[in-house]
Amino acid sequence: MAIPVLQAQRLSKTYGKGAVTYQALDNFDMTVEAGDFVGVMGPSGSGKTTLLNLLAAIDKPSSGTVLVNGTDPAKMNANELALFRRRKLGFIFQDFNLLDTLNIKDNIVLPLALDRVKPAEIEKRVNDLAGMLGIQGVLKKRTYEVSGGQQQRAAIARAMIHKPDIVFADELTGNLDSKAAGDVMHSLKEMNEQRGATIVMVTHDPFTASFCKRIVFIKDGRQFSELRSGGNRQAFFQEILDMLSVLGGQSV
Repeated sequence: MAIPVLQAQRLSKTYGKGAVTYQALDNFDMTVEAGDFVGVMGPSGSGKTTLLNLLAAIDKPSSGTVLVNGTDPAKMNANELALFRRRKLGFIFQDFNLLDTLNIKDNIVLPLALDRVKPAEIEKRVNDLAGMLGIQGVLKKRTYEVSGGQQQRAAIARAMIHKPDIVFADELTGNLDSKAAGDVMHSLKEMNEQRGATIVMVTHDPFTASFCKRIVFIKDGRQFSELRSGGNRQAFFQEILDMLSVLGGQSV
């Protein structure tokens, strides 16, 4: 039996010390198989961001384990962890996190340049991804010369170019208008379906979430429910809205 790409077991995270503590996550379990596209949703303060930070090895759990292809990042030293995150994980952020001092192409190839991949291989990969994401025409432009949607598709390319084991996305459509958000999500869905990219995405937006294969709903630091897409995105969108109404609170 294949090892899951991501396995979270009895994850808990408590902030604070002594009498003043806050339990952000409580015995949370989650498994992500290769090629999955998982959304995480829940009300404000439900633990979504805490969960993502633990899964992505940005923070360490108070108890429980996170395994990426059987490896526990929490057991690594700082240098090992930095290398692991750079080579094995991909990240897409709400504010793009592109460097203004570099053009779009140089931003995309940064993970490969840091690992001294041969120029011919870098060219092959960047042209391949740029073509798939529809950003060939902006590779030589600076970040401030292109639209938010183009910046986010460049960020997707950067997250995918080193062929990570798993990609984490945090509110990636939060700074985009509805058309750009749709374009970005179609691109991400294509990367999942055609490239087999494994993705975990935190979002508050039902439209964005409707592109996922399944949604894990979290409330008060615990898993509340899960929905799986039947293939009809409009129907899945409605199911997500219904679940959010049951959850209560603002899904932000």
